[in-house]
Amino acid sequence: MPDLQEQVRSRVVGLIKASVTREEAADWAMARIKDVSADYSSNSTLWSALDRLAGADLQQGPGVYLHGEEDFRSWLADLDG
Repeated sequence: MPDLQEQVRSRVVGLIKASVTREEAADWAMARIKDVSADYSSNSTLWSALDRLAGADLQQGPGVYLHGEEDFRSWLADLDG
């Protein structure tokens, strides 16, 4: 099983390629954030990536998403460091 950073990366790439929905990615990330036993907050890069991914489905208005492909590419670049 790939490590969590690779799993996050895979979901961001999925958003870019539209093979993962925003809702799927956000739900997946929120489940990891809510897992307090994992303590992902100790890794700032990973925590930031999870936080961003959890907001992938945020909308500015009906059908208008706050984040787009450019944002997803930026998240990927930050994750890859």
